[in-house]
Amino acid sequence: MTTTSPNQIGIETEAGQQKGSVAVALLRITLGVILLATWWGNIGDDFYTADGFKGFLDWLVLSGEEGGNGSSLTFFHDLLDATIVPVAGLAAFGQLIMEGLAGLLLVVGGATRLASLWSMGFFAILFLSYFGGEEWIWTYVLLFMAALTVFLGYGGRQLGLDQIIAKAKGSSFGGLIW
Repeated sequence: MTTTSPNQIGIETEAGQQKGSVAVALLRITLGVILLATWWGNIGDDFYTADGFKGFLDWLVLSGEEGGNGSSLTFFHDLLDATIVPVAGLAAFGQLIMEGLAGLLLVVGGATRLASLWSMGFFAILFLSYFGGEEWIWTYVLLFMAALTVFLGYGGRQLGLDQIIAKAKGSSFGGLIW
């Protein structure tokens, strides 16, 4: 009977440091490319402006017959209306920076665990935003699970900057950032 050591599958401990697998690194890169492609498209659509952001939030709750998504979680949309709409310009700018930065960090494998953690929150918000509407929400579940896999699998520790940083400096804050 042949046994597989953790080293053969890409996850090992070396002086207490966990390393990710190449498969998780490829998932990380793919997730980053998806975020960057969406980010770039949103720039072209003027999404990251106060009017663009408010328009998107309004579109979410419009019925399908009215050309909207028809989302059904009114409590969530009431929360967005109370917290995000009053600062839509600032929220749009924050989204511009965070979505682009997370995508870039995931592609290059820098601060991967932090970027994947942010991505999980982002995909959970999208799931709730689209829930009950025309959009196929399970895409966001798959994206959330991909980000969770990258987080748990230390996706930047292979084929990424985190691998170099972890070797030079060790883990960060218990491995939360890299």
